[in-house]
Amino acid sequence: MEGDVPGPSFGPHASTLEVSSATASALTLGYSAPMPGVDSRYADGTVAHETRLLGIPALAASVSGAGEHQVGETILEATLGSRAAAGYADLRVAAYLAPLARAALLGEGLGKVLGGLSHSDARFFARALEAAGPVHTSGALYGAINIAMGAGRDATLRDAMRFASVGNPADPVAREYARNFEVTRELARPALQGALSRVEATRPALVQAYLEVLAEVPDLDVMGRAGSKEAEEVSRLAHGVIKSGGAYSRRGLQAITNLDGLLRSDPRLKPTTTETSIVAATFLLSLEHGTDYLNGCLRPAPRR
Repeated sequence: MEGDVPGPSFGPHASTLEVSSATASALTLGYSAPMPGVDSRYADGTVAHETRLLGIPALAASVSGAGEHQVGETILEATLGSRAAAGYADLRVAAYLAPLARAALLGEGLGKVLGGLSHSDARFFARALEAAGPVHTSGALYGAINIAMGAGRDATLRDAMRFASVGNPADPVAREYARNFEVTRELARPALQGALSRVEATRPALVQAYLEVLAEVPDLDVMGRAGSKEAEEVSRLAHGVIKSGGAYSRRGLQAITNLDGLLRSDPRLKPTTTETSIVAATFLLSLEHGTDYLNGCLRPAPRR
């Protein structure tokens, strides 16, 4: 879905409490789920699991105020708040959730929210990238935003996102902004909803949805670190896990474990773009159906 084609309309308007609760649920569930190759409650990466959890209240508070602030301002506030609370900021999650939350809070189509991104949104977003740390100021998105900021007040954050979305590889945030969150809304969300209808348990549903998205769309972070061939191979492996049964069978669960070990053997193969899409899809479903839709399907984890 290209351009300013409208996204779904959230009406009646979501309340700030509903958005805050959906944000906290999505982040807690997404950060904790054992998605192969990425961080979870079972396996820390460069950031401790508890550190990511400590940033959730600040993220939820900022995202719940997205109806009263510009998208870029919400992202900056979430970044600064979570970094102050936890010493770490998940800027990408903030960038995914801010426009989705604003659309819900205002009862507007997502396309309208993204189409209204301004020059000042670009300025706020640049500050958020700088506040999140050096890794965020070395990529194509930061460069595209700086070009937009220097091009005059008619240049907007949406313009910068479109520019950064055509790189090789594209920036993950830019791709979603430029395409009205196509992967999150049209692939991750229905995959998660479908998985929940089959297993009726949140943890395996999140893992299954993650596998389905990864199998369909090569992970942009893997592509950036290891190249297109490796990213496509990771997608092929995820597809093989799904064919073996995925989260729905004993054989599939063993294949998930094997895939997890393979991806963790090479840090370049960490599918972090896919993880964020699943978190954002979890937010959408929590918001649309109430937090108990996912929170009520939690089951005790086996000892690991």
